[in-house]
Amino acid sequence: MCNLTDAPVRHRHSALWLALGGVTWLLVGFGALVRVEQAGLACPDWPLCFGEVIPDIRLEGVIYEFGHRVLAGLVSIGFAILAMLAWRAPHTRSKVRRPLILAAVVLLLQVVMGGLTVLIVDKPEGAAMRPAAWTVTTHLILGNLFVALTFLIGLRLSGGSSAGGATVAWRRLLAAWSASLLAQFILGGVIAANLAGLICIEFPTCNGGIWFPSWSGLVGVQLAHRLNGFALLALAICLAALATDGRSRLLGRLLLAAVVLQIGLGAANIWFALPTAVTVGHSAVASALFVMSLVAWDTSRGPAVAATEPR
Repeated sequence: MCNLTDAPVRHRHSALWLALGGVTWLLVGFGALVRVEQAGLACPDWPLCFGEVIPDIRLEGVIYEFGHRVLAGLVSIGFAILAMLAWRAPHTRSKVRRPLILAAVVLLLQVVMGGLTVLIVDKPEGAAMRPAAWTVTTHLILGNLFVALTFLIGLRLSGGSSAGGATVAWRRLLAAWSASLLAQFILGGVIAANLAGLICIEFPTCNGGIWFPSWSGLVGVQLAHRLNGFALLALAICLAALATDGRSRLLGRLLLAAVVLQIGLGAANIWFALPTAVTVGHSAVASALFVMSLVAWDTSRGPAVAATEPR
């Protein structure tokens, strides 16, 4: 039997967790593809599809929705196997117990929410049925949290995410960043669920050369999403500037680079009318931001350090 107290074995398991995180990250991108293709309700039932275990993938949109379900099932099986191996070794369990339990709960909730996105639908007058906004948004947040937790477990097993402390100011900035990022996911989920990516047809203005034509309805949601994106940019600049050690400085710079890329992808979505590759990339970078934020919190554990203390 593998002894996870052995460093080489533990590093191999770390690599498997990171690989699972990578596959789950691709699953998030696949989910964005399902939304772009408007295939979220291509299977009208759940957990079966048209009452079948393996449906006719020639039906419109089924290959996207069913493919997403299959990949999600494989991720769930992979998680169950790796979680069992990690839990059976006391030394490993002590390192990853909390994120492992949280990931298991999140995965269970995510499976339930995946079903609810199919079973609970909105029927706007004069428009096709679509999943309810609250189910899409919750599904989006839980999925990205699961991605982040799998990467965190892998990093902890490798020793790459150890507590090092951080200044009080940096932690407060990180808290503000995290709240803003969560708000951004909620706003983005509402936009995605309502197919409102082009409710503003210009960038950086909204419509007709006007920056803020209205704060009501989906236009208001889109404008809030844009403004919050610039707030995230400002917070990322501060996180990078106020870092006191190499690790937090690296995370701050990565967050800053990812936010700049994300704003560029958001603008490209407007300029080029939501091309599939850009929309999927926008979701993938958002997921990466979620991962880096959780890793930043994990590495800032421990007693706070003075801002002037050499690290």
